[in-house]
Amino acid sequence: MKKRFVLSAGLVLLTGVGLAFAAPDVKTAAAAAAPAVKQESPKVREFKDILFKLVRQDEYLDEAIETLDSSNGKMSLQDISAMSLSLKTITNNLSHVSALNKGEFASIQAGSELSTYTNTILSYSRKVDRKAGQVNVLVAQLAARSKKASLRDAVSSRKGGKKVRGKKISQIIDEQKAMDALTAGVKALRGASRGLNATSKWLYIASK
Repeated sequence: MKKRFVLSAGLVLLTGVGLAFAAPDVKTAAAAAAPAVKQESPKVREFKDILFKLVRQDEYLDEAIETLDSSNGKMSLQDISAMSLSLKTITNNLSHVSALNKGEFASIQAGSELSTYTNTILSYSRKVDRKAGQVNVLVAQLAARSKKASLRDAVSSRKGGKKVRGKKISQIIDEQKAMDALTAGVKALRGASRGLNATSKWLYIASK
């Protein structure tokens, strides 16, 4: 399944600007003409990195939703396996971001400039959690249709491993196993998204 590495335009964040020091007689003019850019702190860069990672997972979930929604309840064994791999990667990445959030608890200070970033991180975490819920619904629908089709094909099958409706019994079994793995993968994704939402919420509260 093709992945896009496109960042949301909304990720562009503002940096602070300070006034340059100048001689008393030209202080105002110099400050207006040549303002100095405040150096970005390492901590700000850490939070930007967290946000960057979240935006990527949000876009990967968009792709998963689009793929599932356009499948019309029918996916090949290869497509199901590819979707499982994609969701597993997103799950691992969300768990990693949760760990990064937890690592910031000890150093975050209330009322700092970081509250702007923690608020944005919380906003994206909520979006990710909602989209993980959408994926869960779509996969559940796909699994129900797949199970119904498998039962129908199994009843119509002949002995001796002959093809039925263009499929062998072994292929039907493999597809059902892949669907079971996908269903389990979605449950793991939901757990990771909820955990991320929780850590992002507490990080934001700590920074207020």
